[in-house]
Amino acid sequence: MDLCKKKLIQFCFSLFFFLLPVLSFGEELYLLVDKGTYRLFLNRGEETILAFPIGYGLKSTQFKTKKGDFLTPEGIYEIIHIRPSQNYYYFLELSYPNFNDLSWAYFRGEIELEVLRDCENFIKCTKRREIQRRFGNEIGMHGGGAKKIERGQENFHWTQGCIALDNQNLEELLKWVKLYQRVYILDSNKPLFEILKKLAYPEVVKSLDYWEGGLYLKVDEKTYWYFKLLEKYNGLKFLEWQEWKRGLLTQKKQSAGDGRFEVELENYLKRTLLRRINYIYDPLERKSFEEWK
Repeated sequence: MDLCKKKLIQFCFSLFFFLLPVLSFGEELYLLVDKGTYRLFLNRGEETILAFPIGYGLKSTQFKTKKGDFLTPEGIYEIIHIRPSQNYYYFLELSYPNFNDLSWAYFRGEIELEVLRDCENFIKCTKRREIQRRFGNEIGMHGGGAKKIERGQENFHWTQGCIALDNQNLEELLKWVKLYQRVYILDSNKPLFEILKKLAYPEVVKSLDYWEGGLYLKVDEKTYWYFKLLEKYNGLKFLEWQEWKRGLLTQKKQSAGDGRFEVELENYLKRTLLRRINYIYDPLERKSFEEWK
């Protein structure tokens, strides 16, 4: 890499760090749904205000990809509708599928690039209802109980893909939630790469070839992390982690072809990500769809 290119990269990161305070939403209330621990957390920054047990759809290492698979999606969503429910007390609808979900569908060859381009802002997507019927509609959070007792056994996997709470806990949660509030859904038992791939912003995706994306994480006032992900259709996965302090690159690690780091580093990065999850930012420099062809 020549000197001019290095200076340009350093300038871009310095500009990014300058703009981050303007974009900051880290101290806002948000919901974290951890399928791995069967818990929903209402958080502000790193403070937990409420925590409730939850149930959800089928237990699986796979991601939700279509209507009727009974899986609960993972990723970053917003509450887009709050309404009473005759069967489940209240229903909080989420903005599923999001752009990340659709980019992975394009990667698998299930939708055309034109559909993905139209649905980058899913709220304004002209094919929104058609897409929802295909990938699953009315995914959200509702009452009805975190678990069901079936044949004398506790069943936390009784929904068709939604997140379920006990009615009294949902009633308490309703005092805090509002429209367009962020909801993070993940499984903390999964490897770091598998968690990040549903949180990252897709930068360049080639259908049936590769998926490339990234995200920034604000660790503290001086430190930011950048994660770069690449998954190939043949199953190879690569993860790069960069640590930047005051606009200077201080650490950099690259995974092997399974997307994993050594255990100690992997666990440290995952713990910090979960603790600071509402300080995630999309990359500012997004490639145009013309580069996806």
